[in-house]
Amino acid sequence: MLPLLVGFFMAAVLCELLLHAFPVSTGYNFGAVDSRRPIVHGGPHFRYTYSKDWNFHLANSGILNNYGFRSPVDYHADARSLAVIGNSYVQADGIEPSETMPSRLGVMLQRPAYAIGADGATLADYLAAARWAEYTFDSRTLLVLLTTGDLNHACGPRLGGYYLAPSGGTVALALVDRPVQSPFKALINRSMLFRYVYDNLRAAANWSNGWQRANDRDDTPVDPDKLAGLLGCTDRKFALAATTFLLRSFHEVENRRGARVIFVLAPGYRREQLIDAGGVRDVDLLARDAEADGFRVIPLRESFSDALQAGVRLDFLPIDAHWNTTAHAIAARTVASALAADGTAPGADQVH
Repeated sequence: MLPLLVGFFMAAVLCELLLHAFPVSTGYNFGAVDSRRPIVHGGPHFRYTYSKDWNFHLANSGILNNYGFRSPVDYHADARSLAVIGNSYVQADGIEPSETMPSRLGVMLQRPAYAIGADGATLADYLAAARWAEYTFDSRTLLVLLTTGDLNHACGPRLGGYYLAPSGGTVALALVDRPVQSPFKALINRSMLFRYVYDNLRAAANWSNGWQRANDRDDTPVDPDKLAGLLGCTDRKFALAATTFLLRSFHEVENRRGARVIFVLAPGYRREQLIDAGGVRDVDLLARDAEADGFRVIPLRESFSDALQAGVRLDFLPIDAHWNTTAHAIAARTVASALAADGTAPGADQVH
């Protein structure tokens, strides 16, 4: 028994040493989230590496900015700043920060553009991020990227995230605190072997999924029941109350210092399009209500559809379903042109 244990130990040590020569995903050294630190973000100036799968697809590395976000610029208080708020599509792990929609917008509009996104974030998190960005950076233009499930997912609590909770017949914003990283967790996170198993192989999630990779074929069959389960709370009565609460709260953000909240409506994910190409999503309904309530909504569906019909690739499937650099460029041009058209960013429609 002892020789076997020694053999396992030596193999682990050898793997640990070997993995230091490869771009193992390090994570972003996320800190605590609570009433004093209300937004999830990585460690300021943390040196990170991102890669995916056992063979390190989409590898890139860099240094987080002064607030712990993937951005080529530091963030400072500036009333001209444009805060781009969202989930993993804003964080954009798989591409260089300078190639993302927020960074491209900043160059096109010649104003500071701050990407404030985190994997798995929902509309509840976006509201908290909008409040934080408006207060911290005096941002007067807040772009909120809406992706499928952002409203439905917002009703479920998760560690370090906000959620919409029933409260006395209405809706309230609640937070599940994320504690400060323990010394043991900080130590194990420095292990390349642990990071490889946890981040690259995503052992916990992939085990339950049967280690199946997303399929690149447009005719891939999808289980509607499984998709419905992924969308979490879909109670229509609660969704209506949640929408009313969110829109009222975003208006409050606008009114505090004269800011403007603009929703950017992303196209549907491919897995939904396979089930029902004409389906109406939770965020489609929210965007419709937002427009009726006076918010500007910028849809991306048409520009993405035109690109797809022209044979342009917009994602990393089957490795990853997120936008590639081309999709980020199209989204940036579409948003810049829309802002120019309504006077938010004069001259942006001249950018190609």
